[in-house]
Amino acid sequence: MPQATLDQSGRASTLLPPSVARGHRRRPLTVLLSALAVLVATVGLAGPARAYEWNVVCTGYDACATAGYSNAGYKDHSSTSYWSQSTGHNCTNYVAYRLVTNGLPNKRPVQLSGNAYNWGTAFASQTDDAPAVGSVAWWGQSFSGTGHIAYVEKVVSADQILVSEDNWGGDFRWRSVTRSGGLWPAGFIHLKDMGPKVAAPAAYPTYRPVAPTRIVDTRSSLGATGPLSAGSDTSILVSGKAGLPRTAIGAVVLNVTAVRPQAAGYLLTYPSGSSPAASSTVNFDAGATVANQTVVGVGSDGRFRLKVSQTTDVLVDVVGWYPSFGNLTTTTPTRVLDTRYGQGAPAGRLQPGGRIDLTVTGSAVVPASGVDSVLLNVTAALPSRDGNLAVWPTGAAEPNSSSLNFSAGSSISGLVVAKVGSNGRVSIRTSAATDVVADVVGWYRSGADYVGLTPARLLDTRDGTGVAASGPVAAGGVVRLKVTGRGGVPSTGVKAVVLTVVVTGPQQPGHLIVYPSGSTRPTTSNLNYVAGQTVANTAVVTPSSDGYVDIYVYQSTQVVADVQGYLRS
Repeated sequence: MPQATLDQSGRASTLLPPSVARGHRRRPLTVLLSALAVLVATVGLAGPARAYEWNVVCTGYDACATAGYSNAGYKDHSSTSYWSQSTGHNCTNYVAYRLVTNGLPNKRPVQLSGNAYNWGTAFASQTDDAPAVGSVAWWGQSFSGTGHIAYVEKVVSADQILVSEDNWGGDFRWRSVTRSGGLWPAGFIHLKDMGPKVAAPAAYPTYRPVAPTRIVDTRSSLGATGPLSAGSDTSILVSGKAGLPRTAIGAVVLNVTAVRPQAAGYLLTYPSGSSPAASSTVNFDAGATVANQTVVGVGSDGRFRLKVSQTTDVLVDVVGWYPSFGNLTTTTPTRVLDTRYGQGAPAGRLQPGGRIDLTVTGSAVVPASGVDSVLLNVTAALPSRDGNLAVWPTGAAEPNSSSLNFSAGSSISGLVVAKVGSNGRVSIRTSAATDVVADVVGWYRSGADYVGLTPARLLDTRDGTGVAASGPVAAGGVVRLKVTGRGGVPSTGVKAVVLTVVVTGPQQPGHLIVYPSGSTRPTTSNLNYVAGQTVANTAVVTPSSDGYVDIYVYQSTQVVADVQGYLRS
């Protein structure tokens, strides 16, 4: 639900990019740093990985042993390097020792850099969310730049584990860690398990909505200082904010708004730790305020990145998230369609009424089978006149709905959660001549909590669909819209609905807000519009207990809403 605390905006759009672990004993700091620099430079050992306190069971080799918590002999072997890690108090050397004593050779795997943050990515195919005795608990960079790992001693339940660890700059410890504590590992690495895996609870991988919370407002230096300069690429911390845990975040659902940019350009969000793609999340014109919803993967450091092509202020609101290894798989934005260059379809503008059946599965980022829906950032590039794009599953009847509305001469992007149709394809139709670009940003597996639908119209104030009487919504008015039991959405068991919301024919500049019916209206907005503009955006919103959402408009306008799918409770 892209949102901004603004009462009006300029026109949406603009041009797209053309293609778009270590350790040491306690000692004086100066001596330590000197010794460490020599050690790393001459021997090539890993550097320090620091852990933070939580749910400590015991501390110290002897104290833990007295309490019945073993160090498995590491106290007597801590001066030996395992897997070429720094000796002594050090999380990676301790875990490598435990793996070696379990039967692995004392030779560092070639894919490891040494620092703990690298372990989960180095062993990506052996990392999941199912703990097992003997597996490696991995926290990425949640607590330090060099990361942290520990050894799983006991799986109490699917929601609680006991781990042992040794800490750079600290001491040996046992800890108890729970999912609800907010510090659950980002993953478990299975290299030499000594017991069976314990699967995560069935509800664990599902979507977690949160009250829309602003984490970036460059106008007030919240989260980043602005305006962001042209060409800048900014790291944004999201873990531990907006009610999110500090660890194990796979993806976040964000509302991203460009505020009064100095020139036409674009904005891109992408996962920290990856390279920026030739893609865009928001396209804007000079002076316009433009919002778009996006779903972005979170790096092992708990961050995502935000790149702008032109100087602009930026707002970012968190509206929900998925855990690591959740039902939503995110990708670095990957282009699958660009009619300007003949990618995914013949080169040339799609003509009025023209249709593209786009293959979205079986690519480098989306598997060939087992996919319910794909998340596409769809762009109409420099359309010849006002119009709209519709996206639906190939093989289904073409819907009477729009996924993206555009204005003549301006490029505009929107997130579409598209159900995959026959032969792994989705269909795209335009009402006016335009180039069309589509980037994959993620996908839902079959059987996940998200259920994609053929888009269906739930509201159109122009003809009275979904309301008692036709006509524009008055300034300050609220439409109470029934969303469950309609358009393929069941009457019960619905956590959230995914809507395409459109304003058309507004009389003055204003904004629109979608929120659970009967709840306090948020201070942020889903759409910002100017007089005479038609603009659309995606909103993920939790319905009230009786299945309604409220839609508020600041200035009088016609409103249209189509359902793309829903998230099961």
